[in-house]
Amino acid sequence: MAQNVQADESRQNLKELIRKWLKWESEDQQRKLVLIGSDISKGIVPMAAEDRVWRDITGWVYQDIVSAADRVDVIWYGISQKLK
Repeated sequence: MAQNVQADESRQNLKELIRKWLKWESEDQQRKLVLIGSDISKGIVPMAAEDRVWRDITGWVYQDIVSAADRVDVIWYGISQKLK
């Protein structure tokens, strides 16, 4: 249960950070926020519960970023694919 609370708190903290970044970007037309993340969803699911929670939080935060983004691209093995 404690891990769920930590996961929720972490996600909320990162959502607030995203809101602050977007506010900063909107204050000047010359500003452009670009976020780059590493995909950790491929491969074997970690055995340690703590590592699985970290992986889940990362996925949720990426979903939050995508929902707030104007444009989203995935680059896999040097091939770019526009998602949004």
